[in-house]
Amino acid sequence: MSYAKTVAVNVDSKTGEITLRWRDGSELDGLTSNVTLTDGRLLTTDAYTRHKVINGAHEITIEHTKLGLPTLIQRVYISAGRPWVEIQAELDASTTPVATNRFVAVRVQGEGAFQMVHQDVLRVLHVPYDNDMWFRFNAAALQQPDQIITSNEVTTIYDNTSRRGFVFGSLTHDVWKTSLTMHAQSGSLKDIEVFGGLQGQLGERSDTHDFVAHGVVSGNKVLSPRVMVGEFSDWRSGMEAYGKRNAELHPPLAWAGPRPLGWNSWAAYADKINRQRYIASAQFVRDKLSPEGFSRKVVYINFDAFWSSLDGVALEDAMATVKSMRSNDGTVFEPGIYWTPFAAWGGDLDAFVEGTNGKYRYRDILLKGPDGAFLPTVDGGKPIDPTAPGTRLRTQFYIDTLAKMGFKYLKLDFLSHGALEGKHADPAIQTGTEAYNLGMQDVLKANAGRMFLSLSIAPLFPSGYGHARRLSCDTKGHISGKDQSTEYMLNALTYAWWTDESLYIIDPDHIPLGTKADEGARNLVEARSRLLSTIVSGGMILDSTRLADDPEGQAMALQVYNNRALMKVGDEGKVFRPVEGDTGDAAAGVFARSSAHGYYIAVFNYDDKETHTIQVNLNRIDPEFKGSVARDVASGASAPVSGSDIPVVLTPSESRLIEVSGPSERIRGESRGAKNKVR
Repeated sequence: MSYAKTVAVNVDSKTGEITLRWRDGSELDGLTSNVTLTDGRLLTTDAYTRHKVINGAHEITIEHTKLGLPTLIQRVYISAGRPWVEIQAELDASTTPVATNRFVAVRVQGEGAFQMVHQDVLRVLHVPYDNDMWFRFNAAALQQPDQIITSNEVTTIYDNTSRRGFVFGSLTHDVWKTSLTMHAQSGSLKDIEVFGGLQGQLGERSDTHDFVAHGVVSGNKVLSPRVMVGEFSDWRSGMEAYGKRNAELHPPLAWAGPRPLGWNSWAAYADKINRQRYIASAQFVRDKLSPEGFSRKVVYINFDAFWSSLDGVALEDAMATVKSMRSNDGTVFEPGIYWTPFAAWGGDLDAFVEGTNGKYRYRDILLKGPDGAFLPTVDGGKPIDPTAPGTRLRTQFYIDTLAKMGFKYLKLDFLSHGALEGKHADPAIQTGTEAYNLGMQDVLKANAGRMFLSLSIAPLFPSGYGHARRLSCDTKGHISGKDQSTEYMLNALTYAWWTDESLYIIDPDHIPLGTKADEGARNLVEARSRLLSTIVSGGMILDSTRLADDPEGQAMALQVYNNRALMKVGDEGKVFRPVEGDTGDAAAGVFARSSAHGYYIAVFNYDDKETHTIQVNLNRIDPEFKGSVARDVASGASAPVSGSDIPVVLTPSESRLIEVSGPSERIRGESRGAKNKVR
C-alpha cells in the first residue's frame, strides 16, 4: 500500500484489481483496465491469471500475464502532496503487433465500487469535445432511475452543496480522443469508463463530428491515455489542478503581451466587409473609443471571413493604413486576419492548391474514409487531411504570406476538421488526434511567433497550439437564447474557466452592439452585460459593432467602453470562478475572483423581460471572508454589508460587477462619506 498524502493505493494480488482510498472515506474499488483488439477479443486485467506488483518510489507497476496473451500492464503514478494518482495501461505483445481502437485505462463497476462522501445529489459534468455547433456543458444531476452520461477528455463528479468531488481526465493528447462514460442508477454510479476511442454515435452532430470509427492504433506496444484520478474538497479546485497538470505536461503557448483588445469584422459586416468599412471602423476606434480607455497600448483591427473578397491591392492598402495609425496616447494599431487550415470551401476540386506550384489539386488534399471516398462536409466545409504533402505546403505558404504582409493577429477557424478520423496520406498517422497534432505543429513552425494565434472552432485538447481559444461557438450581443447568447457563452465559462492560462487565454468572442449588427445588443443594459461577460472571462475584448456607418452602434459603443473602472478590471487579465455548479446546461448567475481589497463579484440576470433579485452568499465565495463594504465598480456607489447575504436587484438583461471589501476598507469608505446604496 502506498500513500500520495490523501490517497492509498492497494492492489489485490489474486485479481489484479486496484483499490484507491482517500482518508475522508471516499473510495474506488475494483479498478481495472481493458482493451478490445481488432480481432474482437476483449482483454481485461482481472481476467489474467498472474498479477505481478512492482513498487517504486513514485510508481506502482502491475504486470498482468496469461499464457497465449500479450502482457497487459498498468502503471499507477503517485506524487506526494497531491490528492490524485495517474493511471496508464500498456499492451505489450513483444514481437507480434497488436491493434485496437478502444483502450480503457480506467474502469470502475459494480455496487459500491464508487463511494464518495456527499450531502446532496451528485452531479456529473459533460464536457464537449470542441466548441462547435453551440454544444453546451451540462452538469447533470443523478436523479433518474437509469442514466448514462458521457463526456470528452475530462469529467468531474461532485456534490455542489459540499463541493467535494472527483476528477477523471486524460493527461495525454498525442494519439487518442479520450472518452468517458458514466452509468448511474437511482442516483448511484455503477460504472465509470475512461478510454481512448469514440463514443458510439457517429455523424456531423456527434460529439466529435466523426463519420468513421476511431483510428486503429497498432504496434508491438500500445499505450492507453494517461488518466488523472483524484478527489478534492472542492471540485473547482480539482478542475484547476487538472488544468495545471496538463500545463506541466503540455505547456500552453506563451504570450508576453496584454490580452488582445480590438475590433473584428464578422458580426458587424460578415460577407459585406470591404476596405472602406475596415478602415473607417479602425478610425472610429482610434478617434473616439481609444481616448475613452478602449486601449491596451495595442489595438487589433481584424478581418474575419470574406476578406478574400478584397483584391490584393485593397487588402494591402487596408492593412498598411491600419498599421500607420497612432492614437494621441501612443496606442499602436495592428491588423489581423482569418484563415481555415483544414477546411476547404467551394466545389472546384481540380483547383490548384496554393503554395504547391501546381503540383497538387484540392482533390489531392481532402481527407478520405477507409473506402477511399471523400468524407462528408462539416459546417459546409470539406475536411482537409493535415498530413497530405499539399496541405503542409499550403500551410507554410499561407502563414508565411500573411505574416510577411504585416498581419499580427491570425484567427484560425474550423480546426476540428483536421482532427477527424479517416485514411490519412501519411501512413505513420493512425488517428485524427495524431493528424491534428501534426497539422498544428506545421502552423506553429510556419508562424515562428510572428502572429498572435487565436483558435476559433477547435478541440479542447490537444492544447499548446494557440495563444487563445474561443471559449464557445459564435457569441453575439443578446443576453439569452439557446445559441449565440451571453448566457450560452457563460455556460462554457461556468464549467471551463479552469482552461484559462493552463491551456489557452480564454477568448469570449466578439461584442456586437446595435440592432444593425448580427444579433447585436439591443439596448445599453444588454450591451453592458455582454461587455461584463468578456471581463469575467479574463478580459480579452474584441468589438464587432458597425463602427464605420451605424450611428446607433457608434453611440452605444461610446457608452459601453468609456467606463475606465470597469475596463481596468478587464485589463488585469484574470478569469472569474463560478460560485455554484448546479446549473445543468445553463450558466451560473454569479462569478467571483479575488481583488486587491477582497473579492470582485459579477452577477447576471439572463431574463430580458423580468427584474430579479439575486442573493449573493459571501460564505459560498469564502467562508473566512467578512465583507464590510460593497462597491458597484461601474458607478462607484457603495453600501455597507450586513451579514453574509447581499441582495442584488437586476432589471431585465442587467448585470453588475461589485467589489466587496473587508473591514479595513469600510473605514476608508466611511471617511470618504460613501453612503450610496448598491441596488
